Amino acid sequence: MAHDADTFGSEPKETPRSLQADLLRTRLRRRTLLGGAAGAAAAFAGAGRLGALAAPHLSAGRGLAAALSLAAQDLPADAAPLEQQTLIVPSDPTSTFLMDFYEAVYGRPSYASDLFSEPLVRLDKNFQIVPAAAESWAGSEDGKTWTFSLDPTLVWSDGNPVTADDWVASFQYAADPGHAWDFTWYFQGVIRNWSAVVAPAAGATALAPTEIGVRTGADPKTLIFETEVAAPYLPAMLLYSLPLSKVALETHGALYNNKPETCVSSGPFRLGEWLPDQQITYVRNESYNGKLTVPIQQVIVKLAAPNTWFQLYENDEIDFMESVAPADLKLAQSDPEMAEQIYSSVGDFRTFYLFFDVTKAPFDKLEVRQAFSHVIDRDAIQQSILGPEGSPAYSWLAPGFPASNREGLADIQAFDPARGKELLAAAGFPDGEGFPKQELWLRAPKPIDIAVGGAIASMLNEQLGIEVEVANKDQTIYMDALTAEPTEILFGYVSYGMDFVDPFNMLGVWLTTGRHSWASEAFDAKVNEAASFLGPTEERLAKFQEAERILVEDVPAVFVYHETPVQLVKPWLGGDALQPDESGNTSIHFPRYTTMSTVPAGLYITQDVPGGREG
Repeated sequence: MAHDADTFGSEPKETPRSLQADLLRTRLRRRTLLGGAAGAAAAFAGAGRLGALAAPHLSAGRGLAAALSLAAQDLPADAAPLEQQTLIVPSDPTSTFLMDFYEAVYGRPSYASDLFSEPLVRLDKNFQIVPAAAESWAGSEDGKTWTFSLDPTLVWSDGNPVTADDWVASFQYAADPGHAWDFTWYFQGVIRNWSAVVAPAAGATALAPTEIGVRTGADPKTLIFETEVAAPYLPAMLLYSLPLSKVALETHGALYNNKPETCVSSGPFRLGEWLPDQQITYVRNESYNGKLTVPIQQVIVKLAAPNTWFQLYENDEIDFMESVAPADLKLAQSDPEMAEQIYSSVGDFRTFYLFFDVTKAPFDKLEVRQAFSHVIDRDAIQQSILGPEGSPAYSWLAPGFPASNREGLADIQAFDPARGKELLAAAGFPDGEGFPKQELWLRAPKPIDIAVGGAIASMLNEQLGIEVEVANKDQTIYMDALTAEPTEILFGYVSYGMDFVDPFNMLGVWLTTGRHSWASEAFDAKVNEAASFLGPTEERLAKFQEAERILVEDVPAVFVYHETPVQLVKPWLGGDALQPDESGNTSIHFPRYTTMSTVPAGLYITQDVPGGREG
């Protein structure tokens, strides 16, 4: 269970972003019919087509002024005054049409989102799970019952306390087939009865959402999860546990956070203004009393096409961006001042790789797959194409991810063209004679993917005498072909990144039930044993490393590079979030500016900020 999109999600179950507008319209029609007048009003306002969505009594400026009057925190010596503590980030307006994770994962703003409630846990800068809305948690002896003790002081901005009922209502809403949440796959096979609600077995009657294993405990501040199997990874999964307000959900409908006047927040911010196709403004939630001490007083999300972000950055109109086009990156690198603003992050520990349909010739022969693995010059790809955007990969788990064994596995698929030629000859194709021409599929490729794909094709031809044609495919066509049974892609190039920080998440894609044709009983057994292992962490990680060795040695994939996404960060952003982590990495870490991370507590505006930031 891991994801392929830029901001959360997974194949094959994700809904392409191009379909999100239709999905939202469908939901709006359903809620208009089912929700009565209040539901209709919330839905139409949430669609963002009625002009500026500013609350009658809370403009962005007045919200900021109110927050400043209540602020009692001491800023660092180099920080700009509170009235200049405004963070500005971009987001694509075509994929920004709602606020809440449990409404739709693919539809929230980029880089700064999910600030209206607190998840049970969050990630610190070293990718460790730390308490958020939960003060503590514990698993039962069999690992199937997980009890979370909630922070008793948390409140919603409407004055209601945050209770376990909010999570119960949110999870039941997410599991409801009528909601058609785009992330239901995430808890399948994990939370008790979740699959029986969202995807019942053939011929079985679907259970009601109230039957899922999420319930209130002995008191309103105790939340209990029940799982299908022992799940020591559940706390890590619950990074994605941002609750909706049960009261607001029932009173205003699910899109209540799309309107400032109905926004209800237990996080550090609330919605101040939404100008469709222009910008979204978050202002301080004066009622917030969670664990994060947040210096930023206001967040502005500029809605602009991604191909304009670099220009906005150059003009000091945004403070941060990712997805820098190769041409723009070269411009940044050639400018001495801007070059200092380039950071390489670990992102979501994504790995790009070649894969094969191992059930079909010629890739049913291990020697062929091994030959391919030995003739891809990852160092050359890194030096000539990737630069700061990637590091050579010879195994699956990226450096810094739990159980990563990069050094221990590096020799298995090492660059050794002579060995590659020997293996291909042993498979019956000396110097590539008789080897069929191959078509290498790329999924919705960016320029960097096209460059890497072309380099791989050239290496295979030069070293092994194999002709390869690169084929650029649409996202939908590609994923439909990949997940068809049997798969329709013989030879492809794709990437995969984590959803939560546990090896089970990343290695799970290679299980027999995953998206590739490769199947290994030994691998499945090792992964499943490790996933449910309740003993010492070191032993659990060692089991995952044994599983990864099986994967790398059997070569269902040739691992090409671990992505280290480039970020551009303005020099007036300061704080602990931009100090090196335990691995020495300096960047704004995944999942960026959100309550799922400690980043909001570790980022502020310094005195170097240009003027005009006052609220």
